[in-house]
Amino acid sequence: MLRRTTQEPFSMTKAQQGLQGAELEATGFNGVLGAVQTYLSERFPVSHAGAVLSGYMCCYLLYGQAHGHQVFQWETVVGGVTVVLLALFLRMVDDIEDLREDIRTGRFSFGDGGRSHLRGLILGGGATMALAAVLNATCSLGMLAASVGVAVWCPAVLVIKKTAAAKSLQYFVVETGPAVFLLYSYVVWTEASDGSVPLMAVVAIVGLFWTAFQFWSFTRKLGTENWSPWGLSVSETRSALIGLLALAALCSVLIAHYAHLTLGYSLYGLALSAVFISLVLRWWSSQLPAPEPDRVGAPWAGLPFALAVTGGVLAAVLVSSL
Repeated sequence: MLRRTTQEPFSMTKAQQGLQGAELEATGFNGVLGAVQTYLSERFPVSHAGAVLSGYMCCYLLYGQAHGHQVFQWETVVGGVTVVLLALFLRMVDDIEDLREDIRTGRFSFGDGGRSHLRGLILGGGATMALAAVLNATCSLGMLAASVGVAVWCPAVLVIKKTAAAKSLQYFVVETGPAVFLLYSYVVWTEASDGSVPLMAVVAIVGLFWTAFQFWSFTRKLGTENWSPWGLSVSETRSALIGLLALAALCSVLIAHYAHLTLGYSLYGLALSAVFISLVLRWWSSQLPAPEPDRVGAPWAGLPFALAVTGGVLAAVLVSSL
């Protein structure tokens, strides 16, 4: 059973308290259901599922736009459910990886050393992937293989990350995971439409949403102590962000060409990256270096760029379909 530590190194968040409360009440069938509901609400809320689903739909619509017509079949629905299940599975894998460190630092305390919590995560992950596999099996072997491949790739990445000595190799292996995840939508679209699009179109579509994810990942803790990702220096992080935004602009132009979108979308993609580049440069010049370890992050950091990318794609596809 889970219990609060008598002396904690830091105050606990509502999410941590909620998870612990769920563990304390997880006795019997109703208790297990309550623990599952609490875990989902605190560790994988509806907003996270919505973000994953919107990214999938944007990619799917862009493939249809590039092909010349949109196709919506049973495979489309299964793909949407699967990306949410895969994202939930990855959340559980991350929690399993972090469990030992969470116990060591006092974030959580378990009466049984965390065995019950670990067993719950493993069973939940297994059930999630079993459901995804069954759904994809109703469509095709290709979708089944793709869903299982994404699920297997991510835990394998964690093993490689722990064994690889070079940080550059760790980054390359770990950060290919989101790209592999995004490619699943193309598999779904090909199975539903029996069509194909040029390779560069696939690269551009995956690249745009990969850069949006990377920008979120690099900036979501911006302004907090020890926020710099992958051990990069402040100046290196700034250069990485500018590079990501430049890549997003290039992908937007390529998408406009291959998906037959309006000139306005190309201009939007270029302007969006330019605006965020200016924000990055301005924040770096006015806020960094800052001696205060508890300074707050910039309001443009985290999700705003990803939301703007998603909104721009949906609007462009809607306009082009009129």
